[in-house]
Amino acid sequence: MKRLILILFVVSIVNSFAQTKLDYGIQFYHGTWKEACDKAKAENKLIFVDFYTQWCGPCLNMAENVFILPFIGDFYNTNFVNMKIDAENGEGVELAKRYGVNSYPTYVFVDPKNGDVVHRSKSRQEAEQFLATGKSALVPELRSGYLIEEFAKGRDDREFLKNYIHYNASIYERENVQKAFDMLIKKEAKLTDSDVWDIFKANIRGTDNPYFQELVKNYDVFVKALGKEVVDNKLYMETRNISLEELNRLPEFKGKSLNKYLVQINALVRDKKYDETDALIRATMADTSINQQDFIEQLRFIVRGSYWSPETPVEWLGRCVSYLQYIAYNSDDRQDPYIHQEYAALLERLIRLTPGAEKVFPKSIMEKPEFGAKEYSMRPKNLAQKPMRKKK
Repeated sequence: MKRLILILFVVSIVNSFAQTKLDYGIQFYHGTWKEACDKAKAENKLIFVDFYTQWCGPCLNMAENVFILPFIGDFYNTNFVNMKIDAENGEGVELAKRYGVNSYPTYVFVDPKNGDVVHRSKSRQEAEQFLATGKSALVPELRSGYLIEEFAKGRDDREFLKNYIHYNASIYERENVQKAFDMLIKKEAKLTDSDVWDIFKANIRGTDNPYFQELVKNYDVFVKALGKEVVDNKLYMETRNISLEELNRLPEFKGKSLNKYLVQINALVRDKKYDETDALIRATMADTSINQQDFIEQLRFIVRGSYWSPETPVEWLGRCVSYLQYIAYNSDDRQDPYIHQEYAALLERLIRLTPGAEKVFPKSIMEKPEFGAKEYSMRPKNLAQKPMRKKK
C-alpha cells in the first residue's frame, strides 16, 4: 500500500512538473482572427500578433529563445491575447497585407474593438527589449503611433526624444535615431550626461560624426566624468574599420593595439597579400598583451568574409583552416557550435580541393553522405529555405 502511495505521489509530481513546463512562455491562441478579436474584447485586452514565415531565421530564434521564457510568458499571457500568424499561409496573407507587414518577424498590437494597430515593432530582439516592447504597447505615450505623430509635429522635449530614440533603436531605424539624437543635443543635453551617453554608446556609430570627434578632443574630460573603462570601450568598438593613420592619431585607449592589428590585417586581406596577412595574424596570436578572446571573435569575421568565395585560392583556404583550428581550440565560448562547424566544413572543403586526396582520405569524406542531408550546415531542420524572389 505504501509503495502504491509513493508511486502515485511521484507520478503526480512528474505530471505537475510537465504541466508547469508546458505553461512556460507565451501561450498562443489558435482560433480564427474573428475568434481572437471576440476573446480579446471579452477579456478587455489587446491582441499581440507575431507575424512570421516558415523560412525566417530570426522568427525561429525568437520562438525558441525568447517566447519560451517564463517572465516573457507571464507578462504577455497576462496582458494580451497572443497569436502567431504565418504571413504566407491561410488568413495570414490577408492580415499581413491589412497591417502592412513586409518584414519578419513583425509584432503588431491590435485594439480588437476597431481592428486598429496601437503599437508595432519588428526584428529579432533580446528578451529584455521584447519585454519593453510589450510594456510600451500598454502605455499610450510609448506606443509607436503616438511617438511617430508627436515627432512629426516637432515635439522635442528631452524625455520624449529619449523615448522616440529607444523605440526606433529597437526596430533598427538608425536614421531616425540619428535625427532625434541631434535634436536632443541641440536642447542642451551633454554627451557626458549619463542618460545621453548611454544612447550615444549604444546607437551612434562610426567615427565621422561630431560627437565622436568631441569625445576624442576631450578624452580626459570624458574619462573624468564617466570613467576610463567606459570611454575606452566606446573608442575600441568604433575604431576597428578606420585607417591606421586615423587610429594612430587617437588617444591611447585600452584595445587600441588590437585594433591596429585588425585594421592592418583587413587591409592585407583586401589586397590579397596572403603571405603578409599570415605573418601578421600569427604575430597577433603570439602577442599576449592583447585580449586574445576579442581577437578570436574578430578573426572569425575576417576569415568568414573570404573563404567561401569560389575564387579564393586553395593556398589561402589552407591558411584559413589553420586560423579556424586556432579559434576552435582556444575560444572560451564552448557553447558556440558554429566555431566547430566552420572549422570542420572548411577542412572538408579543403580536402576535396586537394589533388590526390582521394588516394589518402576515405570516400565518405571525399563525397557527400550517401544517406540523409547533403549539406553540412547549422540550419535547423524546421527552418525552411528562403524562397528566391521572382524576376520581374
